[in-house]
Amino acid sequence: MVSLVTTYAGNKYGQQWYQTAKDAKKNGLQVDLYPASNYKLADDGQGVAYNVKASGKSSNLVYTIQGNSVNIYQGASASKSGKKLTTVSRADMVKDVNNQGQADFVNQLAQNAQVNDKRGNGATSSPDSHSASDTSGKYGNQGPVNVPDEMQGTWYSVDDYTSDAPSITFGKNTMQYHGGDNTTNDVIHLYKQDSSFMYDEGNITNQAIQDATQNWRRTDFFDHDGIHWLHMEGWCQSAGAGVDYAVHTETIDGQQVKVLVAASGARPWTDSIYYQTPSQAQQNKNTKFDDLHYRDDEDD
Repeated sequence: MVSLVTTYAGNKYGQQWYQTAKDAKKNGLQVDLYPASNYKLADDGQGVAYNVKASGKSSNLVYTIQGNSVNIYQGASASKSGKKLTTVSRADMVKDVNNQGQADFVNQLAQNAQVNDKRGNGATSSPDSHSASDTSGKYGNQGPVNVPDEMQGTWYSVDDYTSDAPSITFGKNTMQYHGGDNTTNDVIHLYKQDSSFMYDEGNITNQAIQDATQNWRRTDFFDHDGIHWLHMEGWCQSAGAGVDYAVHTETIDGQQVKVLVAASGARPWTDSIYYQTPSQAQQNKNTKFDDLHYRDDEDD
């Protein structure tokens, strides 16, 4: 996404966006994630501000995401209102860079793009802490669950039905899925649930509670097959095993590489593998690892 936005804005608006895209080709692209409240913006989107820079230089280039659209700014800071350049859909950005013949440029930037989640590093507020303070005690919510440090960040996989690599981004207490069709789902907040909440049938069948908690997941941890899993289920989910994620080390081309395993079911069974870069995901698209259990394993 950051490589797409940077390329599109560089083409369309020039100046700082163009220079950043040019510098990023040589020295790498970076995006720092901050609470949108850290900036003066016309539209905070989903509450996260993506600060784009290259070569480690500070910048005032920011974008926010709202559903399938992106709000692009320049001159954004805590003290000065950022100039909103446009609100544009992902599909229109893809169409524009393709028309400019710059699809390869986008992919080149993405190869070495670095995502830095700064929301927990001394920020005055964040989507995680804000929602925790607003919701603690409601509907059995006992506060946020911390995602392991090694799991935080963006992980990439490959969708056989699209040309893009779907990805998952874990924050300190959140998860967000980005689909291969250029869609980004809402931010999911991970909380600990009071065990007594599910004992009351009225809670889990109450439509108002279901609506209020649709982006919450009751979350805990367990160990199985020597792997430490983060487990999540819908807040009012009364059937099904939920989904599980774990960071695990595999040997790829003779190197020890950390991957994100997504699994489900009672075992749990491996559904997909996410990698630290899109290129790793593409290169290992059909790889099955011997120490993981898949649904089509004969012994299962």
